[in-house]
Amino acid sequence: MINMLKSDSSFKEAIGAFVIAFSEFEYGLVFLCAMTDFDLLRHENYIVKYLGFPFEKKLRHLTEFISEYLKELYPTWAKIKEEIEQINTERRFLVHGFVMYTIPREKITTHVKIGSRVLAREHTVKDIRKLTIRLQHLNTGKNGIRGEFQTLFISLRFNKWNLLVNDEFKLVYENNGITLTDWKGKKKK
Repeated sequence: MINMLKSDSSFKEAIGAFVIAFSEFEYGLVFLCAMTDFDLLRHENYIVKYLGFPFEKKLRHLTEFISEYLKELYPTWAKIKEEIEQINTERRFLVHGFVMYTIPREKITTHVKIGSRVLAREHTVKDIRKLTIRLQHLNTGKNGIRGEFQTLFISLRFNKWNLLVNDEFKLVYENNGITLTDWKGKKKK
């Protein structure tokens, strides 16, 4: 016999960890979106603009920007985006899909409306924890949007910016003490 109070606590802990991980991930998307505006010197000012975008609009904005201006990143982005879309579908069920919450036994059933159909999904605590791990990897793991992908995105973005401005406004991007932009800064006299 399953201990229902322990099951309830485990379920809420798993959902909470997933929601927090998704929030951190979405902020990573906001940061990348802010790096797409023209004036990179003021990119931090654009964070508020993109915080207000719905999730799907942030994703669409980044996809359009990458496909137009950072084509070399598109194959990697396409893989990341596919994983994002899969996890976002699960998020809809876990965050918006409760019809009525009762202390879960081994599975919880959630429902969302997609088009004209109502779809149901069952999740266990183990399923939710696996999704959280996938999300954390998508955030900071290999090609994570707050890891390697972000580093590559910023260095390519700075390189494009540096081609358009004079030396006074060019930017150098360093990570772990290594200069990653083509422009290394003004030469010392």
